[in-house]
Amino acid sequence: MKIELTLSPVRPIVRAMDRNISLLEQKLDQLISLLEETRLQNGDLRARLKAAEARTGQLETQMNAARNKLEQVVAHLPESASLS
Repeated sequence: MKIELTLSPVRPIVRAMDRNISLLEQKLDQLISLLEETRLQNGDLRARLKAAEARTGQLETQMNAARNKLEQVVAHLPESASLS
């Protein structure tokens, strides 16, 4: 008895599987592209957040300095002075 190990001419099921695999490859390529794009955007957002946090710190420092100066000025006002 002879067993044939080669595939007979491409069967419809094999063609269908090839199409499914091809579609899956395309979807994976799209997913990988989206993932890479998202990583780039996340890196940009992290940098922007870091800059915004630094600017917030600077503004808080300036506000505290202004508050301290204003408190010193108010402390030196005569008690009889009216603020209205």
